[in-house]
Amino acid sequence: MSIAPVSALVAAIVSFAIGGSVLLREPRRRAHVLFATFTFNIALWSALSFVAKRFDSPIFTWVSMLAAVSLPATAQRFFQAFLGDEAGPPPLSRSTVFGAAIFYGILCFSRFIEPVHTTVWFGAAFIAYVFAGLYLSVFYLYRRYRATPSRVEKTRLLYLVVGGFATVTASLAETIPRGPSFGSVFIIVYLYFLSQNLIRYRLLDLNELLGRMVVLGTLVFILTFIYGVLVRWVGPDEQGLFFFNTLLASATIVILIEPLRSRVEGGISRWMFQEKFELSRRIEMLRAELANVIDMRVLVPRVLGALEDSRRITHASIYLADPDGSGYELAGQVGPRPEARFDAITHRAFFERLRRTGVISLEGIEREVVARRTVSTEEQETLQLILRTLEQMNGSVALGFSSEDQLLGTLVIRDDRLREAYSSDEIELFRGVANSIGITLQNSQVYERMKERDRLAALGQMAAGLAHEIRNPLGSIKGAAQFLQPGQMGEGAKEGKGESTREFLDIIIEEVNRLNKIVSQFLDYARPYRGEQRPLEVSEVLKKTLSLLPAAQLEGAIEISTSFAERMPPVRADAEQLLQVFLNLSLNAIQAMAPGETPGKLLISTGLRRATRRGAAAAFFEARFRDSGVGIPPGDIKNLFIPFFTTKDKGTGLGLPISQRIIENHGGTIEVRSQPGEGATFTVLLSIEADAYAAYLEVTRVDSARRTPTPPPLPPPAPPALPPSARLPPPIRRTPPPGTLEGFPSSAAKDSGRPPREKSKLQPP
Repeated sequence: MSIAPVSALVAAIVSFAIGGSVLLREPRRRAHVLFATFTFNIALWSALSFVAKRFDSPIFTWVSMLAAVSLPATAQRFFQAFLGDEAGPPPLSRSTVFGAAIFYGILCFSRFIEPVHTTVWFGAAFIAYVFAGLYLSVFYLYRRYRATPSRVEKTRLLYLVVGGFATVTASLAETIPRGPSFGSVFIIVYLYFLSQNLIRYRLLDLNELLGRMVVLGTLVFILTFIYGVLVRWVGPDEQGLFFFNTLLASATIVILIEPLRSRVEGGISRWMFQEKFELSRRIEMLRAELANVIDMRVLVPRVLGALEDSRRITHASIYLADPDGSGYELAGQVGPRPEARFDAITHRAFFERLRRTGVISLEGIEREVVARRTVSTEEQETLQLILRTLEQMNGSVALGFSSEDQLLGTLVIRDDRLREAYSSDEIELFRGVANSIGITLQNSQVYERMKERDRLAALGQMAAGLAHEIRNPLGSIKGAAQFLQPGQMGEGAKEGKGESTREFLDIIIEEVNRLNKIVSQFLDYARPYRGEQRPLEVSEVLKKTLSLLPAAQLEGAIEISTSFAERMPPVRADAEQLLQVFLNLSLNAIQAMAPGETPGKLLISTGLRRATRRGAAAAFFEARFRDSGVGIPPGDIKNLFIPFFTTKDKGTGLGLPISQRIIENHGGTIEVRSQPGEGATFTVLLSIEADAYAAYLEVTRVDSARRTPTPPPLPPPAPPALPPSARLPPPIRRTPPPGTLEGFPSSAAKDSGRPPREKSKLQPP
């Protein structure tokens, strides 16, 4: 079989597949249907040409001519829908339809009356009509290319004009006897190029087109290999086995096609489109990070930083809606600062379109302006307003994020280095980021409402507790004052009037002091954090705490022991506020241990808790207060840090909440563990800065390496006695490095991975 029938068969099958793939996509527009009609016409003509050439059949030659007659008309109708009605009708479109009717009549006459279609003059006239109509379609594209003012649209149409001219010329060359047979290849490539423009509505550059063809070719090769392995070995006389293996191969391909396509596209993109692959990878990582973010003050810088690191943007900004919906405020930007605020009424056309479509691109609006030059002035002004708004935002693509049909904000991006910088696939990636921002914004709003509800509930509890705490002293003061009123004391009491008066005045003073303490602690809890943090040794603060504990309460009743770790890294904190926390926890532990025959025990210890933070090594300073008291009931542990909750007879319930707030302001936390009857342990965790922790590790490593003793080298074994002529020179031995046994590295050297260095300046004396 010659190459001409084979190329026609390949063109028929691939053209049908391309047209079917476009027709099956959603949403399906009129241009999609007309493109499918055009490709099906080419597929039918190619298939009939294959049969006619393969079997040398006159009847199929005549039928293939019938299919070819409609090619100019279907091509012109598709390009008219593709370019839009404003492009006007194709040149000589009526003549094309009239010529098609004439040739249909002649072919019918030739089939049933006299076979004139086999003559040379009819063949020449037929070829001239078909290819002249196709060249007119290309000329229609060229005329549109000359008329459009948009530079982006010009580039897009120029590709189509050059590709169309080359395809028609290559197909015409196949009609020449012994002419080249590569027209089918041009048809396949051009139809695929057209289909990608229809699907993505963006011009594919040559590299991207080549990449997609490599992906397609790789998939075809893999699927062919699967079919070849499962079907080729079956003999021609084993029809049942052949059918079974074909079914098995088809099922295998259906199962593997989706993951296989993803893997192949990913590999080809990593190989041919490194920049696009890197953008996709970074955006996927960003979306994974955003799933754990709920604060917009954290989210906005993280999104802008990730976009800037991708090197695919020069400008980016995020606008968020005002609480009342009257406008959109700038929340953050990369590059030159755009307008800080856009009024929702003044720029209503832009924000309303963004709410409906989700995406606005500069190229899309420019195409629409060109396509709607004949529409009303009001629509033209609306499109111009959208363009001005996008330019004021320093963007070429705006992506909105909405909730319940309400636009919550927009992400605006731009790359000044390229005019049409982002493909539709890349815009979809950015659209996923915008959707993640919208979800985070909704979660943030729900979280803020929950915080407000919890704040109001806590405020109610605090108000109730404060009223209860104030009411008791006021009752005592009132009773004492009433007793001191003239005429309230009886005759018996008048004799000891001086002592009674002094007693009740003491009650009043004591209760007033108690009220003052309650109000002062309440103000301490409600007052904003004000402290001066600096690096300090927490163990020194603990030692000062021990000196302030009341000695009268400890003598014979409480035994205090300490276990402070040596050479701990410094912690940035406020010494006075830490002292307040440690003193409060120590007094709580002492008060929890009732006096008895066995003295209570309080253990204050320090340690280092190692952890990881964003993949890097981190650590926390631990200060533990463990007592041997009665413990805390499980139901009370969750209420310990609620203001005015107390289990003491004269407690205010503000000591632990104030302590917790101080530690949280230092970036730490307080943990509580307790078992009834076995005491309780309060652990204060304070974050250690990364630089301080790194210096601590270095000092520890150097100190460990220096303290490791170096054993003397083992003496070499005595060599056997040899005659003078056979004696060898003594063996050369290398002294092992400090901190190692011969052949066995020390733990310090193995951990550090480097030889011991000179003493660090951070090494404590």
